[in-house]
Amino acid sequence: MQSDADLGRLTNAIVTTGNALLREAGRLFKPHGITAVQFNVLMLLADEADGLRPSALTEAMVVEASSTTYVLDRMEALGWLKRVADEADRRAMRIVLTKSGRNLYARVAPLYVAALRGMLASLDPKTVAPLADTLAGVQAAAHDAVDRVLTAAAAKKPARRKA
Repeated sequence: MQSDADLGRLTNAIVTTGNALLREAGRLFKPHGITAVQFNVLMLLADEADGLRPSALTEAMVVEASSTTYVLDRMEALGWLKRVADEADRRAMRIVLTKSGRNLYARVAPLYVAALRGMLASLDPKTVAPLADTLAGVQAAAHDAVDRVLTAAAAKKPARRKA
C-alpha cells in the first residue's frame, strides 16, 4: 500500500500537470480569440456530423451543466456552433458546429497537435496509451471514491436531536 505522502504527491502532480496544460493551452489559443474550454468543445464536436446533446458535452468535459450552458451560449453568440432539434427526439437539442466553427477548428487544431507533440516528446511512445488509460481510471474512480467516503462519514455522524 502506498503511503499517504506518496498518494498526496501523485495527486498534486496530476492536478498541477493538468493546470499547467490548461495554462499553456490558454496561451496557445489566446491569439485566435478562443479559450481552452471552447477549443475542447470544438474538438468534441468536430467529428460528430450530427452533433452532440449538451448532456454528452457536459459528461465529456467533466463540468457542471451550468458551465456547459454558459460556454455553449457564448460560442453560439460568436457563431461557432448552433443548437438544432434532435431528429430522434424533437424535445431534445443537439449542438453542431457551424462553418465558422469548423474553420476555426481547422486553423487551430494543427497548432494544438504540434504543441502536444512538443509537450509529450520526452515520453516513451510505448508509455503514452497506458498512461492515458491509467489517468482515465483515476478519473473514473474519483467520483466513486468520494461517494464512499461521504457515505461512510454520514453513517458515523450522530443524528441531531430535536429540541
